[in-house]
Amino acid sequence: MVDYSGAISRIKNVIIDINIEHVFSDARSYGLKVNTIEDFANQAHNHVFIEKLMIKYANIAQFYCVASGFSTGIGGVFTSTALAGVDIANMAAQLYRLNQRLSVLNGFDPNNMIHQEKSQMIYLKALGFEAAAQASIRAQVIKAAAENTAKRGPSSNVTIRLIMEVVKLLGPKITKEQAAKLVPFVGAFLGGGGNYLFSKSAANKMINDYKSDYFDRWQTESRK
Repeated sequence: MVDYSGAISRIKNVIIDINIEHVFSDARSYGLKVNTIEDFANQAHNHVFIEKLMIKYANIAQFYCVASGFSTGIGGVFTSTALAGVDIANMAAQLYRLNQRLSVLNGFDPNNMIHQEKSQMIYLKALGFEAAAQASIRAQVIKAAAENTAKRGPSSNVTIRLIMEVVKLLGPKITKEQAAKLVPFVGAFLGGGGNYLFSKSAANKMINDYKSDYFDRWQTESRK
């Protein structure tokens, strides 16, 4: 049985929060004239370039997920047992980081509560959580937010709580597929392959949901 407590504690060592200025810079390198998050909402005619950048970010996240899965399976039973929890925590964190980048590219303001909730829903849905699981995770995140407001703690604690809850629920589900990693070296490729398929599927779901939401909002604004 995998112990997720150690893995969860290590989430704090993973760089989760993104630098929005880097997203602006990357977008400008793709020919988009953006200086604020609101500028992204007015790029419907250039959304093809937003999509290209979303795919680039997705590929980066998938690379780190694959590397984690490869490392977990390379030593067979020993590394799988020791690192399986960290592997899942890393995937959850990398995909959350990807979700943040995609949200900014599609005009989501991280300081807007409505945008935050919508972004979290897209993230949880992409990871395969049904409505009941999403509600359970969201309840814990809301609790953490309330605690931070009362204690004036860092907002990163809310993010960590979200990923902690994701790891707790996602871990047992993915652990059932960890047996493939128990064979040294062969397990490395199977572990990396499994992470690739999971992260690619999640990334594609995020991209499609953000694209759909983007044009729904654009059409609504166009009709006003």
